Amino acid sequence: MNYPETLKYLNQKGNEVQMMHLGLHRTQAVMDVLGKPHMKYPSIHIAGTNGKGSVAAMAEAILRESGLTTGMYSSPHLVCVEERIRVGGAPVVSRTFAALATRVREVEEALLENKTLDRALTTFEFLTCCAFLRFARQKIDIAVIEVGMGGKLDATNIIQPLTSVITGISLDHQNYLGNTIRKIAAEKAGIIKSGVPVISGCLDPAAADVIRKSAKAVKTRLFEIGADFKIQNVRMNQGRCALDIETPVRRYTNLKLSLAGEYQARNAALAVMAVETLENFKLNVGDVRHGLAHTRWAGRLDEYRATRRTLLDGAHNPEAATLLRQYLDQRKESEIHMVFGAVRDKNIKEVGEALFPAVKRIYLTPLPNSRSADPSDVAAMHARYRDRMTLYPDTHAALKAAWMNCPSSGLVVVTGSLYLVGDLLPVVQSSSR
Repeated sequence: MNYPETLKYLNQKGNEVQMMHLGLHRTQAVMDVLGKPHMKYPSIHIAGTNGKGSVAAMAEAILRESGLTTGMYSSPHLVCVEERIRVGGAPVVSRTFAALATRVREVEEALLENKTLDRALTTFEFLTCCAFLRFARQKIDIAVIEVGMGGKLDATNIIQPLTSVITGISLDHQNYLGNTIRKIAAEKAGIIKSGVPVISGCLDPAAADVIRKSAKAVKTRLFEIGADFKIQNVRMNQGRCALDIETPVRRYTNLKLSLAGEYQARNAALAVMAVETLENFKLNVGDVRHGLAHTRWAGRLDEYRATRRTLLDGAHNPEAATLLRQYLDQRKESEIHMVFGAVRDKNIKEVGEALFPAVKRIYLTPLPNSRSADPSDVAAMHARYRDRMTLYPDTHAALKAAWMNCPSSGLVVVTGSLYLVGDLLPVVQSSSR
């Protein structure tokens, strides 16, 4: 397949959430035929409701700063699917991605023909196979692998990592993972493996209890934030943190983060602890310092001086929305105009209740995605803010209106979904040049 054919083939597989079939056997079967590429390099495995992408980006940046050739697999992508598969910080190029996809498809079709597979690979399973194959072919030194959904039955969970991270647990994807914190925590704890250190950023008592019991059941070492490693002396400057981190090995002082938001202090501590627990890896303090100072992770509190100052953030569940609201409150902006679009199976009511009170005008838009909520339904859920809302037919019209109506001293915020952020990111970046 060439690149356009590859994109068409992926599109035919359908939406990766709506068409999801959790399980490990299909991914494992393809990897077995390809010679188990996922076992040819060490890895860090990261699960959690929020923050796993930021932790992955920070850990990868530290490892790359140390001189290692890194692989990183993340989801979803913002603009193009190649973003999900990175080597040395750079996305796979389209021609190489097409070649990887062609090889994985050949194996997939052969296994379907001999009935080894019960069904075709899902989109996420297919991309996971492409990532694992890419990393093996590039002979990387280490991979940072982000879980797609849950943990126990996520396609990435066929790896045997050197360390595992669970960033935190809150309610999300209840249709797939369960409708209580304990049930969701149990799914995410499924990445915990015997003899593999676990780093936990769980603050919810019920979730933390599940993680502790899961680690104890397989007799592995658990490192918990606030107990085994600590964040100290957090200072904020223009929305970014400086902090100290104390671990069982050393104390890191005056670490400065490139990613905005006070909550990134916790993500940084998790990333540092994850890298510190790697076997046979000597962590250099300078590499930690430079890695955290130069981490890039687009679409998360990501601000541009475009036609108007514009902040993009993929907050899509109540916890993430609350963190965004706290960041906006700390900024004390004179006036905020919000472009908002969401996936219909998310808790849009609570997300809106967290964000909309701080906003002067709300520009509701559908997403370029089959899971999109109808803007009129979003408006109906938030009748008390209806006089601040205007509905638009598409994302570009909504952004254009926000830019036109927002005063020069104000801030335009694009949020509610990473699909929305990904669709508008190129427009915002183009306006910033």
